[in-house]
Amino acid sequence: NQNPLILMDEIDKLGSDFRGDPSAALLEALDPEQNVEFHDHFIEIPFDLSDVFFIVTANSTDTIPAPLLNRMEVIEFSGYTMNDKLAIAKGHLLKKALQTNGLEEGDLVIPEDTLRAVIEDYTMESGVRGLRKRIDALCRYAAVKVAKGEKAPFEVTPADLHDWLDMQPVL
Repeated sequence: NQNPLILMDEIDKLGSDFRGDPSAALLEALDPEQNVEFHDHFIEIPFDLSDVFFIVTANSTDTIPAPLLNRMEVIEFSGYTMNDKLAIAKGHLLKKALQTNGLEEGDLVIPEDTLRAVIEDYTMESGVRGLRKRIDALCRYAAVKVAKGEKAPFEVTPADLHDWLDMQPVL
């Protein structure tokens, strides 16, 4: 007796091209009316998927074809709050970025108001991937200053972000 779990991550990135449309195969695999005798074209045998538990993740449901989305039970999770992102930045992202860029703790000071400005003005996300990239960029900027012989510590203010990140705020 089988009862496997199949996890399909970031299904919203699924795309069709000249080789075909994978969502058509997924329609058949996720449809309880058809998946008892799902035919796998790779191993050329029918396979019973009726006891398989599928979990599918996506950042957005906008790009998932409607027939495929109709076969899913959608559970939405809210993103991190500002306080969550601040805690993650202070407790994990900054420490790792300092280490990755060869800086000592204290070489770069990023006050909380600056972190808030990075989160609010320079990222547009529910997660922290963009925040990690911005903190890495700030650490690289400081590492270049150290390599040029400038004396640490460096403090980055909200007003410095435009130059340090070499980008405009996200509106």
